[in-house]
Amino acid sequence: MTLRLRPRRIEWIALGLVIAAVAVALRFWRLTWGLSEQLGFPDELVNFNRYAEAFKTLSCSSFAQRNPQYPTLYGYLLALTATALDATGLFPQPLRQASLQAFLGGRLVAAVAGIATVGLVGVTATRMYSRHAGFAAAALMAVLPFHVLYGHVGSTDVLLAAFAALTVHCADGATRTGRSLLAAAAGFAAGLAFSTKYTGLAMLVPAGWVALDRGFAERSVRRAALLALAVGAGFLGGVLCGCPPCVLTPDIMLRGMRALYVQTTYLYSGLHNNYLVPSLGWYGRQYVYQLVASLPFALGWPLYALSLAGVAAALRGHGRGDRLLLVTLVSFFVAMSSSQVAFPRYLMPLFPVLVILAGRAATALERPRWAGPAVLAGVWIYTLALSVSQIARFSFDQQREVAEWIARSPARTAESRVGVPQVILDYYRLEKPLGERGLRMVSLKRGKWFEDPPEFLVLPEWVEISIDRDQPGSSIWNDLERLRSGAAGYTRAGSWRSTYLQESFYTRLDPAFAADLWQGEIGFTVYVRDRAALNRTEPAETGSPPARR
Repeated sequence: MTLRLRPRRIEWIALGLVIAAVAVALRFWRLTWGLSEQLGFPDELVNFNRYAEAFKTLSCSSFAQRNPQYPTLYGYLLALTATALDATGLFPQPLRQASLQAFLGGRLVAAVAGIATVGLVGVTATRMYSRHAGFAAAALMAVLPFHVLYGHVGSTDVLLAAFAALTVHCADGATRTGRSLLAAAAGFAAGLAFSTKYTGLAMLVPAGWVALDRGFAERSVRRAALLALAVGAGFLGGVLCGCPPCVLTPDIMLRGMRALYVQTTYLYSGLHNNYLVPSLGWYGRQYVYQLVASLPFALGWPLYALSLAGVAAALRGHGRGDRLLLVTLVSFFVAMSSSQVAFPRYLMPLFPVLVILAGRAATALERPRWAGPAVLAGVWIYTLALSVSQIARFSFDQQREVAEWIARSPARTAESRVGVPQVILDYYRLEKPLGERGLRMVSLKRGKWFEDPPEFLVLPEWVEISIDRDQPGSSIWNDLERLRSGAAGYTRAGSWRSTYLQESFYTRLDPAFAADLWQGEIGFTVYVRDRAALNRTEPAETGSPPARR
């Protein structure tokens, strides 16, 4: 039997393959960054290495984790992925230690979840609106900047976004058909979202919307109650499968949820560059900041503008799918934006909804006929370029170059020390490169940078931004001003920077968007204590690169 494909169908298949190829390429390019140096983002190791250790020998006790900070589902998937890959022998020898397997396993889970989200968004948008809207939404989801970026770090947020998309997909099916099984599936997906991260509890809203929507449509309280029971049963089943300790030891779960609430409500000032401050101006407040700064940065401003057009279209159309998307959008936005904490990743479960609405808006432009495709193409190309320029910054090249520059400096002596502002973990990833070149790194305590001044001082751009942004006029800000002005006896000797598309625009929204600790290239400036030594340390002689902006 010969399978014959109509020309139009071939075009759709080819377009789908291109979208899938772009989604895979973006999420796997530089996915192993830092692992050849046996480095990565410290949070990947601190939060999830325990799972890789527990699953070395698989048993029931492997699943009995006691980490109240996160539910267990992501850790389970990370450990099972790392264990499976290790069993295949595909790991190079340097990666056979459990910590590096945890890094790679976590990133693979995030990458695969991100790719699955692209497909889910496309299928959901097709069912809600049209095939054109589905392909538009999938194409935009494939290149969405922050979603692509955070898939390069072992973290729960990309997986949470995948389960959010699955919840919306199942809820849409349930509202259309009224089937209890689909309502239970929506609840089950919401349970998996909660088992990934506690904030996934908000996915109960779109799942529960099924009962309200169908109950109102059928004018039946009994029908609404039955669907609500199905959603609740599905939710409990999802939690039991994804996070057994949440059910068996609920005190651990409640402790974790309480700790999250306390940190984001009262103790957020330790989250430098990631909480709302007066220096941001009129939009440095809950709800407004996310609309004015966080979402435009996370999506790229053209995609954000197109998604807002989709919101407006949904408000006008208010069809069944429109209502579900708007309920999901508003409920999760209100829940997450009420905090003083401003991590863009906290809003990631909104990305599938916003992209579906953007696809709706792009395909609604019918006159002239070229308007919709032209707008979609322009937004897609810009968003792709923004993502590529950001992914290129995943490396520890700057750290190696800084260490090499200091090691070769004529100002260096056998007793030279390299001062770096103190941080709880080695988030700057300087200690290993400096140590490999025989340099002694010392931590400079807050407010005591110059008590016993080191010969070299390395200032990460992330630290400089956090002091200017979060603590203007403070004692540490005064120390920073003394350093930059030369009053502390130091002179700027070398600078390492990288940039991304339209960085100056996004950093005007918030200076914190210049660099973040999880991205590798966070920018560094090297200061030398003795001016006479600086004169012998010209960039031409030492190989210091010019500032890259």
